[in-house]
Amino acid sequence: MMGHEIGLILLSVLEALFQLGLLLILAPVMGWCLDSLPFWLAGRSVGTVRFRLLQAARFWRSLVQVPLGGRPALALTAGVLTLVCLPAVTTGSGLSSLADPLVIGLVVLLGRGFLGPGLVQGEAARLMPAVLLLCLTEALIALAAPGTDGLSGLCAMLHIEPEPGLEGALAACALALGIACPPLRSDDVTQMLSGLRDRHEREAARSIADVLNCGWLLLLADMALPVSVGLAQGGVQSWWLGLLALGARLALTVAVAVGLRLMAQERSARLTALFAGVALLLALAGRFGT
Repeated sequence: MMGHEIGLILLSVLEALFQLGLLLILAPVMGWCLDSLPFWLAGRSVGTVRFRLLQAARFWRSLVQVPLGGRPALALTAGVLTLVCLPAVTTGSGLSSLADPLVIGLVVLLGRGFLGPGLVQGEAARLMPAVLLLCLTEALIALAAPGTDGLSGLCAMLHIEPEPGLEGALAACALALGIACPPLRSDDVTQMLSGLRDRHEREAARSIADVLNCGWLLLLADMALPVSVGLAQGGVQSWWLGLLALGARLALTVAVAVGLRLMAQERSARLTALFAGVALLLALAGRFGT
């Protein structure tokens, strides 16, 4: 019995490490999509994704030789902690029980605040609506699914007992969060780094921004499509299906983020309030309609 439990623990740790490695590879690809696809769709020339991957690889190699310190180290820690805690492939990852939407969301937002020498005005203005929406998400989960253990427990519960009202409310909250506090743009990062003169520090900060953006988009994707996360008890088939579903929901989340940017609907207070209201109505309808 003890050997079986140790095996399960080792398996969950290995899955968490695999998840972290996979997401760190996908982070620069997603960053390239966020920065380049709007220009590419407009018919303008863009850099290749290969350059973004090489830049990320150079950052990780330099990190082994010269560790980060101060605010960049805190920002990177927040990003890595987010990627390893959120349920990505299945609910059996080592730290997935810690993936509370409010806590993880605040960790990512704090990481964004630590990215540059100081918090720029535009970023500060986006933090409060995002915090309020994360609190709303937490309240809706407590209302519709009390006792669930973070996003991991919520995903497992929805596999067993689907709640269309709660799922719709979470999707609306994720969309409201994506509008109110979108992933960092290249221009946003440039503004944050305006006080840095060292080229290596600026390149490192851009790679860290990709990690934070990946964590933020994964949080939104898990909230919008929780049933796409595989069950830990589902075996190999559930793991492979969860891996395919991870790619699909990240691609969908990036597509929505790029679409909002192209339609100039990012940071729209009216749309944010609209989807927050829709989320509340759907959760209440699902709760009292059963």
